[in-house]
Amino acid sequence: MGRNPLAQPSGFVSYAESTPARRTGPNSSRYSSDRANGGKTIVYFDNSNVFHGQRLAGWRIDAVKFHKYLETAGDVWQVYFFAAVSDPPRYSQTAFYRRLKDQLHWEPVVFLLGSKTAKCTNCNTIRRPFTEKGVDVAIATKMLTHAINRAFETAILVSGDKDYLDTVRTVKNMGLRVEIASFRNSLSQELAAESSAPVLCFNDIRSNIELPVADREADQLVEPEQDGLAATNAL
Repeated sequence: MGRNPLAQPSGFVSYAESTPARRTGPNSSRYSSDRANGGKTIVYFDNSNVFHGQRLAGWRIDAVKFHKYLETAGDVWQVYFFAAVSDPPRYSQTAFYRRLKDQLHWEPVVFLLGSKTAKCTNCNTIRRPFTEKGVDVAIATKMLTHAINRAFETAILVSGDKDYLDTVRTVKNMGLRVEIASFRNSLSQELAAESSAPVLCFNDIRSNIELPVADREADQLVEPEQDGLAATNAL
């Protein structure tokens, strides 16, 4: 089976032909959530957090499978995908985000990567690694703005980052629901405790959302600072 143009060599990619497995049991294809009665749902996707979770787990997520899996619990109104790109952006980066919008109708929110000066304390070598700036603030701002305007009844935050804890609590205090989806190895337990439904742990639904790749390809996942790509290119 050929690779879909959504494919991105270092992260979360997709086969358009993919469909989630249909079965029962611990890794059921049906998302256990109250969203069937939870009203309009908007997803806020932190690509940096997911990239690092994939890298530690050693496998990658299929975008189409993931979207279909979410919708087993109810329609998803919109997905906002927050990412960062190098300056100037690589063709593979911009083409990937464009296809996310054209084929999955996600809304990419893309930032330019910044850089910082880092000095090795052992050898005094100076490096300027890439670093993302503003993505977490943008996600928090977008979610809070939507919450104030009652744009959703349920928000799904695809991240396990503790930095979103105050945002999640604020949204819930408005009488709205926030569900958390994350890899187990990048999930803050404090954030997990605030989820309005059991946390959607990617490790538990791997068979339903995994992108099938050769082991050697998964082993080649590298830190974004090393290959010049943003961590947030790991969709």
